[in-house]
Amino acid sequence: MISRALYAVEQGFAYVRKHPQVLFALLLVIVLPLAFLYSGNQFLEAGKANQEKLQKDRIGMLHDVFASVMQISKFDAALIDEEIDELASLNQDISKFRVVRFDGGEVIPIAALDESVIGVPEDEIVSYQSAAVRLDESIIFEFFVDKVRMWQSFRVVVAPDGTLYVIMTETSQESVDSHLRSNQQSAYFTLALIYLFVLAIAYWHIRVTDYRYLYKKAEAAIKTKDLFTNMIAHELRAPLTAIRGYASMTTESKTATEESKKYAHRIQESAERLITVVNDLLEVARIQSGKLKVSPEEIDLSQMMIKVSDELRSLAEEKHIDLICTGIEEPHPIIADPVRLQQALTNLVSNALKYTTQGTIEMSVENKLGAVELRVKDTGMGISASDQKKLFAPFFRVQSDDVSEITGTGLGMWITRQLIELMGATIGVESIKGVGTHVVVTIPVGSKKSSN
Repeated sequence: MISRALYAVEQGFAYVRKHPQVLFALLLVIVLPLAFLYSGNQFLEAGKANQEKLQKDRIGMLHDVFASVMQISKFDAALIDEEIDELASLNQDISKFRVVRFDGGEVIPIAALDESVIGVPEDEIVSYQSAAVRLDESIIFEFFVDKVRMWQSFRVVVAPDGTLYVIMTETSQESVDSHLRSNQQSAYFTLALIYLFVLAIAYWHIRVTDYRYLYKKAEAAIKTKDLFTNMIAHELRAPLTAIRGYASMTTESKTATEESKKYAHRIQESAERLITVVNDLLEVARIQSGKLKVSPEEIDLSQMMIKVSDELRSLAEEKHIDLICTGIEEPHPIIADPVRLQQALTNLVSNALKYTTQGTIEMSVENKLGAVELRVKDTGMGISASDQKKLFAPFFRVQSDDVSEITGTGLGMWITRQLIELMGATIGVESIKGVGTHVVVTIPVGSKKSSN
């Protein structure tokens, strides 16, 4: 019996040595699905962590804006109560919203979503006292009600007379958790389909193909997944920096001025643009199929240039680079999608900032033969003639010792070109190695590309 078993094992090894594709097929059936399962779990965990951070940032920004409103209203309870009702109507996940005042050791609500608690001292004040420890940020406590995850968030606001006020919000995370669970189920279902597909591939491979071909194909798929992950991180960096910068300025503002209103407004705009960018990235596969939507309308290119330069000026100042706009003294009306155009211009200026270490970055605009020509000029390291031909290709990055430490995926300029061409415009590059680069966008006047 043992001798028969040993003989069968020996014959099996002999067969595998003669047909190595069988071994590779077994690896496909067992190892690859486990690798997909592991990487899928890692991706889901990263997505969950990012979602948690975005939710906390949203609550922090809500508190920051509401703190500014309180200061602007001079802590008028009636006005604060109106703002609470308005914010609660815009944020359906808020179940509790109140503003309390520390008064002689007691915590007394002065405004609340539930008007019955106004003026009635709070019984539990430990959380409010804990919030008073940090004056420059929101504190979030997590708890569960009937298996529903809830966040209780606190933010201290100090009045000019030294009185302490605390903003308290209670938000349900049920919709967020439900969305994550749905994504997780979809991911596992997709993994099951992938496993079935791998079984079919393994069967087919044993019969007709060489295992090295499938190995290279799987390796390329993994590299593509990594490139996509890096692309998302690259595109999120600029708007997140803007959000963080404007939120910081709002937090540090000690008086209710028009500047604080402007900062709060910019925070909202940056957050909205970030959501738009994320949605665009999720639809990147639709670009080449022509399904990416554009909504053209008449806009002033001069005002758009000012908006983009104001948003990125802090990044330029950090690198001691002058960021200027020329030709904006008069309006330049064009037909374009404002969201897509702002995203494209932000990509161009951000890319110029990345590859410029000193000097000036200039955005210039002028009318030329029935078109508006926009140029983004930098005094950076420049691009060689051979690299200029491949600049707008996907995954292409300039290969040079000068840029070895600059991170990126090589998709920024490709995405920008797709956005520009979707709006009926063209984009090109003029550059001299070691001198600088001009990226030229030509927008026909009066053309209106219909949305798909």
